[in-house]
Amino acid sequence: MSAIDLSHGTLKAACTQAALEVLETMFFELPTGEPTLDGSPPAPASQARAVFSGSACGELRVALSGGCPRSLAAAFLGLEEEFTGESEQHSMVVELANVLCGSTLSRIQPDGRLHIEQPVFGAAGPAPPGPWLSFPLEHGRMDLYARITGTELQEGL
Repeated sequence: MSAIDLSHGTLKAACTQAALEVLETMFFELPTGEPTLDGSPPAPASQARAVFSGSACGELRVALSGGCPRSLAAAFLGLEEEFTGESEQHSMVVELANVLCGSTLSRIQPDGRLHIEQPVFGAAGPAPPGPWLSFPLEHGRMDLYARITGTELQEGL
């Protein structure tokens, strides 16, 4: 079975919907423009990777650039930005990957049996070539990468 990435309309729509919902409800943040499909995320970026298995297998990566790690961590934790250090930012990126992965997968396979491993902070090797779904935010950018195997997706959600 071939791999499905963000060039597939259903996966792109599921990731977009999940990202918009999570950004608004967990971080009180909305993109400053429309999401776009790009190549690789900008470097340097705070990244986390969530791997999943079950009725579908694959991974979801999130990369935050610019001031996004600090501003999103502050919003998530209810702190002023100057009180968020690297530890809080790393924890937030890991939790963001976990929530985005679960939200995206539940849109694709609402009755699927899936297990999400504990997301890992940092890049596990070089960033995959893409496509990456890029969301411009007030303090930088959030980029998502998703790849799924083991399932067939119909176009459209």
